[in-house]
Amino acid sequence: MNEYLRTTYDKFELRVRQGFYYTKDDLWVSVENGKARVGVSDYLQKTSGDVAFIEVAKPGSAVEKGKDLGTIESAKTTVPLPSPLSGTLEEANSKLTGNPELVNSDPYGEGWLVTLTPSNLEDDRISLLSADDYFKLMLEKLQSEHGKLESK
Repeated sequence: MNEYLRTTYDKFELRVRQGFYYTKDDLWVSVENGKARVGVSDYLQKTSGDVAFIEVAKPGSAVEKGKDLGTIESAKTTVPLPSPLSGTLEEANSKLTGNPELVNSDPYGEGWLVTLTPSNLEDDRISLLSADDYFKLMLEKLQSEHGKLESK
C-alpha cells in the first residue's frame, strides 16, 4: 500500500495520507494511544496559499465537535478550523508559532496543529471519512471549484 493517494491539478500534486481520518472541512485526524492529532489536509493548505498565522484554542480547553478549534490565515484567506472531535485540547504545535509555513511544507508531519484527548471517539469517528472517501470528496471539490484534474 502506498502511503499517499495522489492526484494532480494545474501544476500541483495533492496527497491524501492513508491511515488517517478526514473531515469534509479538509482536516485530518490521526489516532494513537487514545490521543488524536489534528492537522490540515494537503488540499486545504494548497488551495489556501502560504500560511502566515495560525491561532488555535489553548491547551486545557474543552473543544466540541464542529465548533471553532481555531483559524489559519494566509495571504489569500482566513480559514476557520471546526474541531473534528469533542474532547480536551492537550497540546498546540509550538513549532508553528515561529514557522507557520510548516503547514504548507509538511501538512501530514511537522505541520500538525493540535493533539486532543477525545471524550467520545467512537461516536465522533462515525462522521469522519476514510482516506479513500476523502480522496473522492477532494476530487469532487477540485472538479467543481477548479475544473482541472489529471488523476495519477
